Amino acid sequence: MSDERDIFQICVDAAAAAGLDFLLIGGHAVNARGYERTTLDFDFLIASRSLRAWSMLLETSDYRLIPPEGGIKAFAQFEPRQGEGFRVDLMLVDDATFAKLLAGSEWLDYGRRRVRVIGVLHLIALKLHALRSESRAALGKDYFDILALVRRNHIDTASPEFEEILVRHANDSTRERLRRDLEQSL
Repeated sequence: MSDERDIFQICVDAAAAAGLDFLLIGGHAVNARGYERTTLDFDFLIASRSLRAWSMLLETSDYRLIPPEGGIKAFAQFEPRQGEGFRVDLMLVDDATFAKLLAGSEWLDYGRRRVRVIGVLHLIALKLHALRSESRAALGKDYFDILALVRRNHIDTASPEFEEILVRHANDSTRERLRRDLEQSL
């Protein structure tokens, strides 16, 4: 499992064989939506109830669970037992949230596989939520992901749906900066 594509394909194929639903999120979802950028992990959104099955799947693929810091239960992170390689992060949501996000997702070709990728507006909402963390905001990548997603996916920034996402998920300074930067790029 030395290659990024192999790890992705193993995860996707094993999940399909086990009947485990997931949505591709994070940097690879951004890549699947047309904005290529480097990412060092795979992020999947899953229903919390399927965590045990996912854990077994990843453990049989030579991954181990990284103990959560501070008891955070929204994510489960796995790393290769052999040390080097790509981490797999699982974002855990309840069944109702998973069903809503699944309904808004799209099947896209990515990594020589056809996978369900979170809807672009929901992906932007996740990126905005991540920007609330000072350490994530300092990295800058989530902000530039949002700008690229809006541009490459021709998001109507005047739409009520986009405005609702900004109001709900962005803090005041991020919301104002995005509006300004998006207005300048039009």
